[in-house]
Amino acid sequence: MDFDDLHDRLPLASLPFTAIREWGKRYVDKTAFVYRLAQEPRPVIFTRPRRWGKSTLAYTLEELFLHGVAPYDGHESYFKGLAIEELWQDEGQYLVLRLDLQKLSAQCDTAAKFELKLSDAISDFCRAHELTVSEGDCDFGTMFQALLTQLPERSFVLLVDEYDTPLTHFRNNETELRACKALMHAWFRAIAQARAKLRCVFFTGITRCPDLLDPSFLELTFDPSMAQSCGFTRAELKQSFADNLRYAAAVHADCAPETVSPAQIETLLDEMAEWFDGFCFAGTPEPVFSTWSVINFFADQSATLDGYWSSAESGGAIDFLVAALTRLDPKQLLAQLKAQDFVLDAEHLLQTSFINPDSHPYGLLQQMGYLTLRQPVTAGAELHLTWPNHEIGMALAELVAQCLQVQQCKPLFLKRAAATLQRLNPYIRMERSYYQ
Repeated sequence: MDFDDLHDRLPLASLPFTAIREWGKRYVDKTAFVYRLAQEPRPVIFTRPRRWGKSTLAYTLEELFLHGVAPYDGHESYFKGLAIEELWQDEGQYLVLRLDLQKLSAQCDTAAKFELKLSDAISDFCRAHELTVSEGDCDFGTMFQALLTQLPERSFVLLVDEYDTPLTHFRNNETELRACKALMHAWFRAIAQARAKLRCVFFTGITRCPDLLDPSFLELTFDPSMAQSCGFTRAELKQSFADNLRYAAAVHADCAPETVSPAQIETLLDEMAEWFDGFCFAGTPEPVFSTWSVINFFADQSATLDGYWSSAESGGAIDFLVAALTRLDPKQLLAQLKAQDFVLDAEHLLQTSFINPDSHPYGLLQQMGYLTLRQPVTAGAELHLTWPNHEIGMALAELVAQCLQVQQCKPLFLKRAAATLQRLNPYIRMERSYYQ
């Protein structure tokens, strides 16, 4: 069992579904969830933290609607052997437009430039499919409506990845944010009005923007039917990463991979669960392991159980979370950290958004994966959240440490805080001058 071969099969970068399958990368079969999305008649909004496989869902839907589950172009279907192969009966022909708004909004310093990028994407799509657009007209709404009017009913599939990125990109510029929100709101309204033309609409993102969504949209973020659609269950790890588990267990037991016993595999999974499991996105009994953390653990030749989470977050996102936490009473924050119980009401969570300045910090932490649900989200209920595992506990302790240092709390309080934080993260070092 060669580590380099195992490493080469890991999907360490965001890849199209077809590339994952063609290149023999490890793929955990999530096509039953893809089938559920493909059957939904309403436009869907679905959010998860970064590096959780949202783009893979969008890529998989793209391949499904372009080619179905039958062989084509002289090769086997990329869905061969997967759950959806037996489920999918649709033989329709569809036009599929997939947009990555993270890429389209990159380096756009105004909402007008972002709108131009969107318009260019529509223009390119229309030319590729011999559809008519008004040349020189860069108004995105007009071009999108012109596209839809030329299409038969239920013939168009729209897949939008990272729909919230442009909004969060402009969150510190009120004028541009207002313009971007107006653009997105008009787009959502046009989609809602053109439902007859659309076979499937799927938006992914990190943050929820409830004030922008048309009432006809379906949000599946907290839906129990999608709770395991991203991330890995223990059973999925055993099925799809058997060789990687055997290699890592051999490293931990200091033995040859072929001598690893089932009990040693289970021991390793128990240890991995302490570090990477425990995420509950709908309050369901069975949690999931972090996709990013598991892949990076298997990519480490020494099979070190460590904190990989922080490498998935950008510095800007961490700074934003620290700033949000500074709005809280530091004593209450530390008390809830000690109790491993962060409390907020469901309405605060449901209204949380990175573009809403009044969003509750605990809701933001949940969206970013630092806190996880302990029970289903029920309107009017009080919700209890905690961090899911040791890895996230370390990352959360680092966030709180940064927050307390920014607030410049009293020396004695910081000394007590340092002791609490170090129980989660032994590497925490508060500024000594604060509490000497």
